[in-house]
Amino acid sequence: MQVRLAAEPLTGSGMDALLLRSLQTYVLGTFGSAKWQEVCSLADHPSQMFEPMLHYSPGLADRVGDIVSRVLGRPVEAIWEDVGTYLVTNPDRDGIRRLLRFGGVSFSDFLHSLEELPARAKLALPDLDPPEVLLDEVGPDRFELRCRSHIRGIQRVVMGVVTAMADDYGALCLIDTGADDCITIAVLDSRHATAKAFDLAMPEV
Repeated sequence: MQVRLAAEPLTGSGMDALLLRSLQTYVLGTFGSAKWQEVCSLADHPSQMFEPMLHYSPGLADRVGDIVSRVLGRPVEAIWEDVGTYLVTNPDRDGIRRLLRFGGVSFSDFLHSLEELPARAKLALPDLDPPEVLLDEVGPDRFELRCRSHIRGIQRVVMGVVTAMADDYGALCLIDTGADDCITIAVLDSRHATAKAFDLAMPEV
């Protein structure tokens, strides 16, 4: 099955565009250009590039994610989680990691800051349609995180981001999918390992 794309998409979801670009970067950086060319061929996307400032049809990111899943022979949920992890751990995307680390000095502080991210993203990109993020602290160091979006893959992307950030903060956590389509997070040891270096000031080039 092929996914038809408009040659110059002008309307639709900005969030789809960002996820499509993230998916492109992940596949190219991890599996190489041949696999990405195969994905684009199946998606009938000859330019082989998704532009983050364009708008694509709502739900297109999910459909291309399904194609990536078939090409790589891996569950689509695992693909999206890996995209989230890649966004945080890839040195070329250190700006994303730094933005997330501004959420607080501890991993729990970071979790509480997640509800503020969509509003901050809208300030930077007014046309973006970020997911609604809801965090419930259901017990001591026990959390339930929900992301409401038209994009199915966004919840798994966030799960990958949260997992990578737990490692960044040096926290030992159990992170899983729970009932009602939520992410369950249990912080077992907030200082299990040394947190990765982080300074408020940008590193000198």
